[in-house]
Amino acid sequence: MQVIRARAPVRFCDLGGWTDTRIVPSGAVLNFTATLYTQVTLQVGAFSGVTVESYDTDEHAHIRDIRQIEYNNVLDLFKAAVKRSGVKRGVRILVRSDAPPGSGLGSSAALGVATMGALSHYLHWHLLPYEVARESQALEVEELGLECGVQDQLASAYGGVNFMQVTYPEARVFPVPVDLPTLSELEDRFVLVYTGQSHFSSAMHEKVIAEYHAGHNVHVFEQLKECAVHGKEALLAGDLDAFAEAMNANWSAQKALHPDITTPEIDRLHEAALASGPVGFKANGAGGGGTVTILCQRNRDHLVRRAVERLGMTVLPSKIDFSGLRVWEAR
Repeated sequence: MQVIRARAPVRFCDLGGWTDTRIVPSGAVLNFTATLYTQVTLQVGAFSGVTVESYDTDEHAHIRDIRQIEYNNVLDLFKAAVKRSGVKRGVRILVRSDAPPGSGLGSSAALGVATMGALSHYLHWHLLPYEVARESQALEVEELGLECGVQDQLASAYGGVNFMQVTYPEARVFPVPVDLPTLSELEDRFVLVYTGQSHFSSAMHEKVIAEYHAGHNVHVFEQLKECAVHGKEALLAGDLDAFAEAMNANWSAQKALHPDITTPEIDRLHEAALASGPVGFKANGAGGGGTVTILCQRNRDHLVRRAVERLGMTVLPSKIDFSGLRVWEAR
């Protein structure tokens, strides 16, 4: 039996998020990928139809005929990948993820990237990381009709630290060459926190889009773009105080888009983190729950971690992944 494996990292600490969506004519995003992965295993053998199994949710779906696929909130992203790839039979897809569901880390994008990476390898499609990302974003937007930006899929496909210039749905991706001292400081001082409250990003996108079409907060998107540019400049200069300022400015602008972007849990976490001294702080992704990235002062991260534990929240790994999408055949 042929076994194809793929993994893709999730995105965190995204500055300029929301400007990578369809409502913004041109955007700019800076983001990181974490060593938290979605793992997909593709087993190819004498199976009837296509089977999908999630180890995280214990869900199972069997597809006998791709012409009769029904989206019913059970492994829909994988059904969309099977339909878009045209695989008809003989495949079993197994998936698991390191990130909590609804974490605001772009875990659905990582699922899509890893799945399309494995399927394209099986089908002998020779796709660049950018092409895998575009195919993966199309699963959510074109196949499932969800609201979705482009940064998450690109981050998962490329890995590392990236600055993106976006003209939806296309983007130019520029890896940011962070020097080793700055990178080491970032990894030492980042604290990635799961609040315990999941969110559904497409629903939050719909709320923000409704506000935008009503003529509210249109100027905020320019502020978010500026935060991405300032964050990139701060990283290149090795100035993490300036980077923390860009994070905080981004969080202020992000919250102005809709009152539901912050939550009582996130507000309590912010207050507790500030008790350790000045920090950079922002919710990841669309907000409304999920995770938060905190940039602590040097040698103060232990105080923030203790505060997180007192709140009953969870610290996740925040080391930076530089591999992006990996696909290989298991032996």
